Amino acid sequence: MNRKSFSIFFVRDTFKVGHLMDECSVSQHPAAQASNNTEHLATRDAYRFRAAVSKLKGSSFVKHYELHDDKASVYYFGDYTSYRKFVPQTSHTKEDYLHYLGSEEAVCQLLLDSTVYLLKELHFLNHITIEIPNHGKKYTVSVSRTELNEHLNCELSEMKDGHHHRFYLLCREYEVKNFAARFVKKKRMRRKQ
Repeated sequence: MNRKSFSIFFVRDTFKVGHLMDECSVSQHPAAQASNNTEHLATRDAYRFRAAVSKLKGSSFVKHYELHDDKASVYYFGDYTSYRKFVPQTSHTKEDYLHYLGSEEAVCQLLLDSTVYLLKELHFLNHITIEIPNHGKKYTVSVSRTELNEHLNCELSEMKDGHHHRFYLLCREYEVKNFAARFVKKKRMRRKQ
């Protein structure tokens, strides 16, 4: 008996069918199967990365993101007007934007939260870069898993131990300042003329 497996997705107010596969054609040559397994893992990792980015604090203000093997990059909008031009139908107000990116302290807190969250949730990531152009400066954090584990004095990958346990990073102001001093690079941006 030939069985077919598929998935149903709800996209833009309609249901779509995807991944239709005939199960009798699944057996393959071992080399082709290994290649498909690698592709499957890469697809799964990309999906997990997209899902994790969508759960970040201030994720609505993420301009774009990239995943290359075990390295990830996340880029935020520089100001509310550029965000509004790119997403004109948004329900987010300028106050929402300023809540996450209104001050240098808020930007550094967001950089710390996002870095820790992504490295905790995604075991396959070993390096993360997050860039936020804001207040006439470009704030960039580029950190590896080992550097952050050493800085926090814990293994982030061990903090995720199941669906019923939650890990919260509660940082005092001086801890955010220590993180910013060690990992956040600030560069003055030139004004457009």
